Amino acid sequence: MPSDYIPALKYHFLTPLYDGFIRLTMPEQKVKTRLIRQAGIQKGETLLDFGCGTATLMLLAEELHPDCTIFGLDIDSQILAVATKKVTLKNSSIQLKEFDGTTIPFPDGTFDKVLSSWVFHHLTTAQKNNAFREIYRVLKPGGELHIADWGKAENILMRFLFFVVQLADNFYTTNDNIKGKIPHLLEKEGFQTIEWKGNQSTLFGTLAFLKAVKSKFG
Repeated sequence: MPSDYIPALKYHFLTPLYDGFIRLTMPEQKVKTRLIRQAGIQKGETLLDFGCGTATLMLLAEELHPDCTIFGLDIDSQILAVATKKVTLKNSSIQLKEFDGTTIPFPDGTFDKVLSSWVFHHLTTAQKNNAFREIYRVLKPGGELHIADWGKAENILMRFLFFVVQLADNFYTTNDNIKGKIPHLLEKEGFQTIEWKGNQSTLFGTLAFLKAVKSKFG
C-alpha cells in the first residue's frame, strides 16, 4: 500500500468515525442515490465503485439493482475492513479489492459503469491522471464514469465554505476540483462526451456531478 495517500478523514485514527461524521454533516444518501440514478444502470451490468470507502454507495446500488455485479476498490485497507464488515452483515455479494495506487486489478474492458463519490479531491494531479487512465482502460467501449466530488463554487458562500475545507485538508489535491479542471484531465486520458450533470450545495461547498464516456471504439 502506498504511504502517500490521504485517508477518508485525513487521519487514520478518524476512520472509525467516518460513517457517523458523513451521516451528520452531508446529505450522503441523497448524493449517492442521485449518482446511481445518473448512471442509468441497466440489468446485468458490471459496476465498479472507485474509492469505495465504507461500501455505502455499493450497498445502495445493490439494493436498487440486485441483478448487477458490483465491485468495490479502495487504497485504504483500514476503511476496506469497515466495508467488509458492512457487506458481510448485509449478506451481500459485493466483492472488495485493494488498490495499489497504480494499477486497477482488473483486465481491460471489464466494467459497464464506474462510479466514484468524494474521492478525486484526495488525489494529486498526477494521481488523478493515473486513476482516469486506469478507469478508462477497465471500462468497456462505450462505458461510463460517473463522479460526485467537490467542484467549482457556485457562489461566494460556497467558495468560503470550501476554503475552510482546504485549510483543514490541503490545497495541493483540491485545487484541480475548485478550479474546474476535472473535465480537462478526463479529456486528456481519452474520455469523450464529458458532461456536467448538475451541482449541489452542502455545508462544505459545491458538490459537482460529472459524466464521462469512453469511446465505443475503445
